[in-house]
Amino acid sequence: MDQAAGSWPVKLFSMFIQLINPDIKQRLRSLVTACLVLPMILSPALAQDKKSSPAPVPLPPAYATLTTDTARMRFLVKVINDSLNEDQLTPVYDWSRKGLAIAESNTVDSLKGIFNFFIGKAYTYKLLRPDSAIVYYKKALPHLPNKMGGYYLFSMREIMERYSEMGNKDSSFVYLNSLTAVIDTLPETSARRVSLSQNIATVYQWFGMFKTAIRYYQTSVNGERKNGHLPGLGMALANLGELYSESQDDQKALLYSKEALNYLSDANMPYANTASNIAGYYCNLGQYDSALVYLDRSRRVAEKIGDEAQLATLRVVLGEIYLGQKKFELAGPFLENNLASLKKYGNPSDLIKTHLSLSSLDTSLHRYAAANDHLQSALKMARENKQQILVAVALQNLTFLHEKMKDYKKAFEFQQEYLNLKDSMTSENTKASLADFQVSYQTLQKEETIRLLQQDNAIKNLQLQNSRRSLIFYLLSFLMALIILAIIFYQRNLRNKIRAQKTKAELETKVLRLQMNPHFIFNSLNSIENFIMHNEKRLASDYLNKFARLIRMILDSSRTEVVPIAKDMEALQLYVDLEQLRFNHKFSYKAYVDPALLGGDYRAPSLLIQPYVENAIMHGLAHSDEEDLHLTVTATLVGDKIKYVVQDNGVGREKSKEYNTRNKPYHESVGLKITEDRIHIFNKGGDGAGAIKIIDLYNEEKTPGGTKVEIIINAV
Repeated sequence: MDQAAGSWPVKLFSMFIQLINPDIKQRLRSLVTACLVLPMILSPALAQDKKSSPAPVPLPPAYATLTTDTARMRFLVKVINDSLNEDQLTPVYDWSRKGLAIAESNTVDSLKGIFNFFIGKAYTYKLLRPDSAIVYYKKALPHLPNKMGGYYLFSMREIMERYSEMGNKDSSFVYLNSLTAVIDTLPETSARRVSLSQNIATVYQWFGMFKTAIRYYQTSVNGERKNGHLPGLGMALANLGELYSESQDDQKALLYSKEALNYLSDANMPYANTASNIAGYYCNLGQYDSALVYLDRSRRVAEKIGDEAQLATLRVVLGEIYLGQKKFELAGPFLENNLASLKKYGNPSDLIKTHLSLSSLDTSLHRYAAANDHLQSALKMARENKQQILVAVALQNLTFLHEKMKDYKKAFEFQQEYLNLKDSMTSENTKASLADFQVSYQTLQKEETIRLLQQDNAIKNLQLQNSRRSLIFYLLSFLMALIILAIIFYQRNLRNKIRAQKTKAELETKVLRLQMNPHFIFNSLNSIENFIMHNEKRLASDYLNKFARLIRMILDSSRTEVVPIAKDMEALQLYVDLEQLRFNHKFSYKAYVDPALLGGDYRAPSLLIQPYVENAIMHGLAHSDEEDLHLTVTATLVGDKIKYVVQDNGVGREKSKEYNTRNKPYHESVGLKITEDRIHIFNKGGDGAGAIKIIDLYNEEKTPGGTKVEIIINAV
């Protein structure tokens, strides 16, 4: 700045302050100097900022032909929506600002809300400013009077998701709970309920509340399946698969992701991503040949659409496969070359995984210095991107590496850091699990409230009907006898229905008590104690984990009459696993479920055949001293029936009866009788006993060789 031009204001100021009280001279001097100097400092920056701002995007030529503000606003809403649908985000901010100015000048509240929503979209997906986006989404809400409208619900959704991205759980859950209250009132097949259920599930997944996330993903899957919306069903199943993988259940992740591929054949990028995920799940399970098959499927689609980022991710998985197959001569050059691609196209997670893979390769080849460099790079990037799991993996590998290098001090430091991080993650997981249980409890309370309200409405409806009947009785006395007969008939049916419901409730209570058999719990705890006493910590942990999962599944399924066949067989598998551990794998177990049952979403009463399986183990296999004992369970679809077959090669019923007579003379089992009653009720009054066949098996010497039980129930 020119010196002469800048000096005269200072001189004028100096003359002025001579006339002022000396106590405030200094403060005035500082204030005026700041006023003179600040424009000098800011003007270059403001000029530069103005220079760097992108030019406004021109509107389509058709806009210039419009003559009214109403037409202009409607036109802007349409072209902005078209841009959002086509992922052309560049003009959204400028056009939304223009529309908002017109709406404010015309005081059109609903359009104020819509244009504020569009500005929030621009800040979210183009300008990448989630904090500013939240401000505009919140500005939109008061101007959108329809609380069930799309713009209102999607503004709530965006606020919920932006807060979750910023890690603000409390604020995110405020809007999540509001959305949950809304979608609970919508039909199961409502497109908005299906869509918002996935968004809510994503937020629960983000904060580690997997159980609740699964429930909302299942809501979305069921809605898409009933609507016959196959691409949406594929995406929901793929998301559910990723969630199961994140919760360390690669088997279920494979189940849902492979089903998702059947519905994503017309969606290139989702198909490529899902096939790549399946390859990763197989890689985690050590099934590298299967991983290569799905990796190739993903590669073909990614090359077809020219998705370089996806191809870079696939190369990460292929490098892991080479390492798993110990093809070090292929893995080394491949992984090194892939680093350059990932820096251009890949995401930080893929870069970190590549460094980890290279460190594993270098460690296997005793190149410890190179391995350390890769691990340090992986650790740094994982910390920068706040990927705690990958930080833990890097620290654990560094501990192992420095032990190999005999640098025990460093190894100890990394081990301590790893343990501290693990404790922190465990604490966070515990908090998430507790929050999961709290949401489940609140859901149960809400369902109970709804049930009570429905009962109250039923009573009120009944009272209203009685009132109308009384009116008819007084007005039409000659129909009195007919009305009395109708009331008697109605009350009799009502009593029969209440009696049937009471019987059913008593049976379900008995079944729950039977399933929670104290002897079974006592034996399970004894087995856990035995493992601990013999210092078999892994076996004790496996047993306790399966025992807890079984108890939880039993409690969850006790609230519903029927459960999916796959879930029921999973619970049965857990029960048999525990019995196998208890009896030291004295017998083998095989289960077969007809694919038609799994693919058709068939359901059955919870643990219906468990008492027969328990009978086979406790009275057939447990009493046998033979080798090669086995137990098989099959479930097949026969017409409109489901047929179960439980078969063992134990001692048979006659010898089992002799044993029980000697050792348990006063024991009386009611489990099978309760099960017969359950089948009787479930088959809608059919013959429960007739649906069950118990066949004694004999070997070639005509001696008892086991028992076969056939159960047939209605298919639902």
